[in-house]
Amino acid sequence: MKLVFCPRHVKNSWLFGVVVIAIFVSGLVQVTDGHAQTTLIPSANVSGYYDTNIWNRPKGFLPTGTQLDDFVTTVGGAVELLSETRDFDARIKVGGDFNAYVDNTGLNYFNARANGTIGLDRWVDQFVRGAKLRITENFRYTPQSPGFLTGVREAISQDNTFFTGIAAFRANTFINTTAVTGSYPISRDLSLEGGYKFGLRKFGRILGGEGNSTTAFFNTVTNTWSAGPRYRLSKNDSIAAVYRQSFILQSRADRGRSFGTNLITFAGDYEKKFQEWEFKAEAGVTFVEPGGGAFPTGSLTVSTQAERDTVLRVTLFREARPSVFLQGGAVLSNVAQAGISHRIYERLTLDGDAAFGYNEFFQPTSSGNSTFQNFTGSTRLAYKLTRDINAEISYVFHAVKSETVSTQYQFSRHVFGLFLSAEWK
Repeated sequence: MKLVFCPRHVKNSWLFGVVVIAIFVSGLVQVTDGHAQTTLIPSANVSGYYDTNIWNRPKGFLPTGTQLDDFVTTVGGAVELLSETRDFDARIKVGGDFNAYVDNTGLNYFNARANGTIGLDRWVDQFVRGAKLRITENFRYTPQSPGFLTGVREAISQDNTFFTGIAAFRANTFINTTAVTGSYPISRDLSLEGGYKFGLRKFGRILGGEGNSTTAFFNTVTNTWSAGPRYRLSKNDSIAAVYRQSFILQSRADRGRSFGTNLITFAGDYEKKFQEWEFKAEAGVTFVEPGGGAFPTGSLTVSTQAERDTVLRVTLFREARPSVFLQGGAVLSNVAQAGISHRIYERLTLDGDAAFGYNEFFQPTSSGNSTFQNFTGSTRLAYKLTRDINAEISYVFHAVKSETVSTQYQFSRHVFGLFLSAEWK
């Protein structure tokens, strides 16, 4: 019988010992002076899970005799920084985890993540009354290519530039986005908004062999800027006109010269904010060059505050995004995602999330219809053992189907997990 927490992989790991000790030793660092307050929140986790497809690809695309499933032990930790001064506020979280397989020990890997936001509204307000400025950073390194963003109660917003449901085969992947957004007041109700976002997705070593000569990964760099006026209709709602342009530079991860794609969007935006929920809608048209034409695009987001007992988040969008797998250039992404988190009582919380992505590849030189579909559903039950320690069980289901001119396949994947985590606030 194989155990989810495999002693053979963890008994000699110093990291495992450190985490187990840390889970039962609380710590909180808080530094305060007359103008600033900084808090460090450490966290640690130990988990084990069973994955029916560790390669995230169909069996026919792997060498004969390759084992698809395996048990995995994960040990990790993170540190979250909360800082507020007279001039800025910051929330930054950095973490990582080590993953060890029972049978496929050569695939043991490390995940790393960094997410953060820095608000400079109070600083710029000293120079221009009512002006706003914010910097947001999202970084991830992983060999497990994620299809969608996850999490309903996430305190730090995540960027979804590269998360449209297209889940690539297993490969070492760097994903980074850095955004700067701001607004300049023209009058009491009218302001000019703008922003710039840099995105990078780079593939390293492809694991498991390509399995198909037509399978391609594309290193991608995006530069996006946007601008437009926003008019406040009332205290809670506003409308805006948006111009957004993205320059996408790509090259195949294994070989080939670089090529570019240009996305231009004209849209109208409506936002409504209340104390406990938010609503945002955008509708417009996007032009794709070269050879893509013009397409109606838009998005809709409804969300409630993360502090509520029941938290809901619904996201719909149809947008042109960079295509990083199978075919380069742009892809028309149609995504629907809904997540709910309900605190049954003080110690018990149930989460659920479902997402469907239907991606249409642009075919400037072919009449064929190429699509990539992904359905992902997950559920999680978390029980608070103590004020700082949580025990969780989870299940994730993936169903992937690719129908491109050169590559057709489909497969499903199941992941069952047990988690023990601690966060000292």
